[in-house]
Amino acid sequence: MMEMMCVIVIAVVLLVIGIWWHRRRIHKMGFQLNENARQITESQTEIERLQQSGEASEQTIAELNRQIESSRERISNKLLIGTRAFVKLQEKECISNMSVDERHCLLDYFAQLRPKRWQVWERTYTSLTPAQYVFLILQDDLHYDDDTIAQMLDVKPASLRTLRSRIKGRER
Repeated sequence: MMEMMCVIVIAVVLLVIGIWWHRRRIHKMGFQLNENARQITESQTEIERLQQSGEASEQTIAELNRQIESSRERISNKLLIGTRAFVKLQEKECISNMSVDERHCLLDYFAQLRPKRWQVWERTYTSLTPAQYVFLILQDDLHYDDDTIAQMLDVKPASLRTLRSRIKGRER
């Protein structure tokens, strides 16, 4: 009996650690686009400051310009992938095989495409997973019915009811 309790406690602890790690990873990925934009702004401000003060060396400015271009490239790549993923949604293609990175790019793109709706969702819900946000995009933004959503996600309609109730449970 005692061994069974230990196994249950260990399983619960591992589950909690797994959920914490997953949420931490999602949170980190969600802010990469904002971090790249912040780096661009800081680098541009630093270039302007160096040029005005006369301390600017060509090598320093060139390095800052490389950082700006690198950040812009990362942003444009993410938004391009997000655009492609959103087009898949609009064309009602199956997205069950979409990678985690593609989902994150889709969410970054959607946050730029519909900022007001994204802000409403962030105020309304706490800590939604990328899959839950994709469901909200399909249901609330694209207004697809449950059969279409189930087909696109390659799940049964009962799974959608579960997903909907989990989202509802995260309302503030």
